[in-house]
Amino acid sequence: MNVYAFDVDDTLEISNGPISLASLMQLRRDGHIVGICGNLNAFCRVEGWQHLVSFTLNFDTYPIFGGPMGSCFSKDVWLRVFRETTFPNADDYVMVGNIIGVTGASDDQGAAQRAGWRFISDQSFANGER
Repeated sequence: MNVYAFDVDDTLEISNGPISLASLMQLRRDGHIVGICGNLNAFCRVEGWQHLVSFTLNFDTYPIFGGPMGSCFSKDVWLRVFRETTFPNADDYVMVGNIIGVTGASDDQGAAQRAGWRFISDQSFANGER
């Protein structure tokens, strides 16, 4: 079982990206854990979103310690803590998202590297890389 975390903006089809929501469902059918580590506000606008993912890491807007989570923890910290505490025995941890300045505005590649996750660019995933 692998754990996949997807960025939203410029990654998923609902937010100008190349990755279909059907591909997330296929990963779940294949027995993987699938979640969101990005713009949860945009993702939750999709009808039935709660059936597409097993987890959300909403570092942008989740309130904690009296303020927005983004002011406390970055995406790489979320990924690292999630890996260590929630699914510590998965076979692989994969962050799918943007390469800053190439396929989007967020540094998902850097966050994945800092967190110890394997990275797949949005375009590579859309082209079949798993």
